[in-house]
Amino acid sequence: MKRSITFLLVSFSILPFLLPAQDSDPKAVATLDAVNKKYKSMSAFQAFFSMQMTNQQTKQNESLSGKIVVKGAKFYLELPDQHVITDGKTQWTFLKDGNEVNITNYQPDEDEITPDRIYSLYQKKYKCLHKGEASEQVTVEGKPQNRVYEIVELYPKNPQGYSFFKIQLKIVKASQSIKSWEIYENNGNRFLYTITKFQPVNVGDSYFKYNATKYPSKPEVIDLR
Repeated sequence: MKRSITFLLVSFSILPFLLPAQDSDPKAVATLDAVNKKYKSMSAFQAFFSMQMTNQQTKQNESLSGKIVVKGAKFYLELPDQHVITDGKTQWTFLKDGNEVNITNYQPDEDEITPDRIYSLYQKKYKCLHKGEASEQVTVEGKPQNRVYEIVELYPKNPQGYSFFKIQLKIVKASQSIKSWEIYENNGNRFLYTITKFQPVNVGDSYFKYNATKYPSKPEVIDLR
């Protein structure tokens, strides 16, 4: 599950800011440029999502749903069994089963891509291909609509050092917003993230600090710094 959480944070952090290589498909580049512009215009956003991890070889099938609020290097992640909060310096992890809050310094691994490293990704190179369009019937305010998606695939130009070999994006053509993305790992794991609701939000920095009043169970606070 820790692996799933890491991928979740990575995905929400990097997808709007991935920089395609110059030899990429021009149509795919134009699509990603439009998505990039949309997301960069938001100072903070909130997303409700579902995640499914599958592996045909090991017969694994895990799923979860949750909510995340992101503002620069700060995030507040809510999952069924835990909450992870950071202001970019300190991290609070609320574990429901143990009814405890662990406080640690926010120190991601050196090679881990996280919200506070978003802009360094402009130095990364990805090839991208536009794989066509797909559509589905959806219901909006009680009325059926035909929603069209653009399918774009991203590949690390130099795959050494990456745990994945492909990311497939499904982008709503009308709104230029990401509906889902699927990460294909080298070990056979596939992580499918689907956005069920997304919106920009206006939140202060204090939102990204542990607030005991939000936890009526009065969890034990354990400072591990």
